[in-house]
Parts: sequence; structure tokens; C-alpha cells
Amino acid sequence: MRVKRRNNNNEEENIHRWLISYSDFLTLLFTFFVALYALSNIDFTKAQEMTSSLRKVFKVIDEPISFEEDRNKAIIEDLRKLLNDISGITIKSDARGVVIILPDSLLFDSGSAYLKPESSDALMRISEKLKEIPGKVAIEGHTDNVPLSSTSIYKSNWELSAARASSVLHFLLQRGLAPDRFLIAGYGEYRPVADNDTPEGRTKNRRVELIILR
Repeated sequence: MRVKRRNNNNEEENIHRWLISYSDFLTLLFTFFVALYALSNIDFTKAQEMTSSLRKVFKVIDEPISFEEDRNKAIIEDLRKLLNDISGITIKSDARGVVIILPDSLLFDSGSAYLKPESSDALMRISEKLKEIPGKVAIEGHTDNVPLSSTSIYKSNWELSAARASSVLHFLLQRGLAPDRFLIAGYGEYRPVADNDTPEGRTKNRRVELIILR
């Protein structure tokens, strides 16, 4: 009789353990569905307001962004002072970093990738400033959509734009800048900043951009 009672007690204890485990499982499952429901009904406006509040409280979150913006503003101000007497150059900031836009009329003759002698002054000033600024620099060549003449040594505007970017690169390297800081690209007519249907638009599209990358 004693042995039988022990077996009954063990069976009853095992049943209780199983019920507890099952109960825990149901609780977790219920919590999971409550979380899914909450996420499906989230108020994105309130979430953004909360994020903004947290940024104000924990100012350290915005410090890297603020530092980058302050750095870019300082670089732009210095470059504008440095190049203010050279017409046609635009300096701005965008998602890529600080952008120096050089018109092709300052650098090259039509259809050519050989730097004009008069481009040296601007490029020398830029090269001296780049020596003070650490980090990578991208050089991008751009053209309008007018096809090259049949006598051109370049097959298309794509090759011309790449050759122009390369010419600017070699000038900067000759001024003592490290080669591993640079990357170049030629985009031809495929990244216009203005309408190619007007002479003014085509003039804006023919450019070389130097980007001091973020």
C-alpha cells in the first residue's frame, strides 16, 4: 500500500509540473501577441517626438553629427576665402561632404582633358588646403550630352570625363598629396545638375567636382 501511494504522489507531482510548463508557455505566447499588436498600432508621430526628446536629453547622440557639420562649415568658409577671386567656382556641402565644383571652362578647352595653364592657380590653392584636411577626396568628371566630334581621341563623353578627372588627380599628386587619399570617377553626361536643352544648362553640367568626403 505504501508503494502505491508513492506512485500516486509521483504521478500527481509530474502532472503539476506539466501544467506549470504549459501555463508558462501560454503566458509567453500571450505576451508575444500583445507585443505584435502594440507594434502594429504604433503612433509614428509620437515615436518621432519621443526620439527627438531623447536626443535633447542625451546630447551625446548628436555630437558626431554636430561636429561633422561644424567641420564642413569651417572648411567651406576657408575655401571660399581662398578662392573668392576666381570666378565660376562653387563650394557647397551635401550628403557626400564638402564639394568644390570647378567649371570646365576654367580647366579645359572644349573636348580636351589637358589642363589649361590658367587652371594652375586655383588647383594649387586647393591642393595646399587639402594638405591641411585629413581624409579621402573623390574627383568626379562630368560633361554635357553633346556628342564628341569624330576627330576626338575619346570614344564618348564618358571617357572624356574620366580623363579630365584623372588630369586633376595627377596635378594634385604632383603637389605632394598622397595617392591613397584619392578616388576618381567619370560620369559623362549621366549625372547632370541642369537641363541639357539650354546652353546655360550644358555649361553647368560640364564640370569637375572635388569632394572632401565625410
